Amino acid sequence: MQTEVAYVEEPGVEDRFSSRGNIKVEEVTLDDPKKDEVLIDVKAVGVCHSDWHVASGDMPTEHYPCALGHEGAGIVEEVGDAVTHVEAGDRVVLSWIPSCGKCRFCTAGHQEMCTRGQQVLAGTMPDGTFRMHKDDGTDVGQFAFLGCYAEHIVTHGDSVTSIEEFPDVPWEVAAVTGCAAATGFGAAVNRADIEPGDTVVHFGLGGVGAAAVQGSRRESADQIVVVDPSEYKREKASEFGATHTVDPEETDPMEFVDSITNGRMADVAIFTGSIGTPEALGEAYSTTKSMGQLVSVSNNPADATRIDLPEKAGGTLMFTFGERDITGTLYGGWGPNLAVPTLLEQYESGNLQLGEEGGYLTASYSLDEINEAYNDMIETNNIRGYIDLS
Repeated sequence: MQTEVAYVEEPGVEDRFSSRGNIKVEEVTLDDPKKDEVLIDVKAVGVCHSDWHVASGDMPTEHYPCALGHEGAGIVEEVGDAVTHVEAGDRVVLSWIPSCGKCRFCTAGHQEMCTRGQQVLAGTMPDGTFRMHKDDGTDVGQFAFLGCYAEHIVTHGDSVTSIEEFPDVPWEVAAVTGCAAATGFGAAVNRADIEPGDTVVHFGLGGVGAAAVQGSRRESADQIVVVDPSEYKREKASEFGATHTVDPEETDPMEFVDSITNGRMADVAIFTGSIGTPEALGEAYSTTKSMGQLVSVSNNPADATRIDLPEKAGGTLMFTFGERDITGTLYGGWGPNLAVPTLLEQYESGNLQLGEEGGYLTASYSLDEINEAYNDMIETNNIRGYIDLS
């Protein structure tokens, strides 16, 4: 069959904070699903920085051209003979972290670390082949086995989670549980050691950051600080539970946290900024106390090899003597088969803001407007935008 898809021909970092309009939308040929694969009619896809990192080259895939999009939801149209957990007509969330259910990580309850997920930057399907092809025969890769900025995709059965028990959830809300909501909320609830009454500092308030702030609120943090240079995002922060905001271009976050904690500093800092450079992570680390914790959530540049521990925060000496922790997290420390239904239950109960009505989804775009969507993301005009394919 033929399907329209958004893809990049090749990556290249000129300015990682400036869109170049290099995402193309064209029709490609889509193969039929193999025995362990599914054909999906895509309905909505979140606009996420991770796809931009693939486009810019901060997180390159092994094959270009590469279709973008990894945070989607849709309807199953066809399944291969070996797929038994979903069937044609089912509503599903697409997960950029597949879960085989058989490897050591999956069987230990850590689906987010599934060995199959280690191939998400290959650009191919798990079997090493391609399902999308240009008219001249060029294979088009699919980021994270998905590449779901497309009308239809074929993906592995392990990359879809049924949401049949949530028939009334809007497509765009379902989509963001496949990445942003799971990653941010999970980072605060599963990976950060937040205790009631704690001070938590959040760096960055995009879709992941807004979910993380709600996670800190869920864990009963007392002071929830959002650090973001965007005035728009600082104004939105209180809607998700923030008690304080800081413009890092005007105020040193470390000095601000010192002032509101009487010098004790923050129990936890969670970094969900656009990209975790060594300097940005170091700034977040500087707000933590002795025995405090930095949780690094965002993608890091492919060439980054360190985290800068600022001298003003004691450098490496107080990292050791202060018994501080630096924790990485992938997908919020849980797997899609647990995260997706948990988040949708919280959304339906009114405890988690993930829709337009809660100020979380702030703009929708057509597939042809994909470059406009990324311009708006980079210029911090949205909390979370999405592509509407319904």
